[in-house]
Amino acid sequence: MLKGYQNIFSLFLIVSGLININPAIAQSSDETIDLKQIKQKEVRNLVRREKVKRASDYQQIKTACYLVADSSGYQTSLKTYIVKARIGTVWEKYMNISPQKAWSGEMVKFGFLFSRPKNKFIYSENANDPIRVGSIVYVSLCLIRGIKNIGVAFEITGLDESTKTISFCYLSGGASNGTQEIQLSEMPNGDTKISHLSRYRSRSAFRDKELYPIFHDRFVCEFHENILSQIEYGL
Repeated sequence: MLKGYQNIFSLFLIVSGLININPAIAQSSDETIDLKQIKQKEVRNLVRREKVKRASDYQQIKTACYLVADSSGYQTSLKTYIVKARIGTVWEKYMNISPQKAWSGEMVKFGFLFSRPKNKFIYSENANDPIRVGSIVYVSLCLIRGIKNIGVAFEITGLDESTKTISFCYLSGGASNGTQEIQLSEMPNGDTKISHLSRYRSRSAFRDKELYPIFHDRFVCEFHENILSQIEYGL
């Protein structure tokens, strides 16, 4: 009986505003993903295969990053780009572009993301804020002119302003393991060099050596073009 009175008293305090509750924390802990808000079929299928539904499920997701101690069998790809702009300007663009714009083109389509810090699902219509560490991003990759599309997920694991480095890892249990690292460096003439280093490994040596590099290079180029075009056109 006493416990019942305590519950009623607590409810009275909440309604009266004498106890503050953070609505984001109260609601998001049980928030469930809404597949209807994800446009790409292949991304929805990836979510179903991962068997993750609630925000609490996504908080438990593990990454499969590249480890030096376990480096055998990893393939390496390095792409570089030069942009005629100061490194501070370029870094600002990479830090402030929204995921909707960063992964939007003929080959890559942004699906949704889950923010670990906010404990919240963010769908394409509302994906206007910049990516941050702890953002788990889902995208659709268009292969062979749309004949084959696949869903891919990765997590932003590092944004280091001192070294101008961005890193993200594939999720554990996905088709590939590994890490992608983007690093900006200043050239003697004031231009900026962008280096995109990928280390990856899957269960198929043929896929890693023959297929992955072809499509990966094109996806990487489209991602960087989306950002660098804003500098070129002064956006």
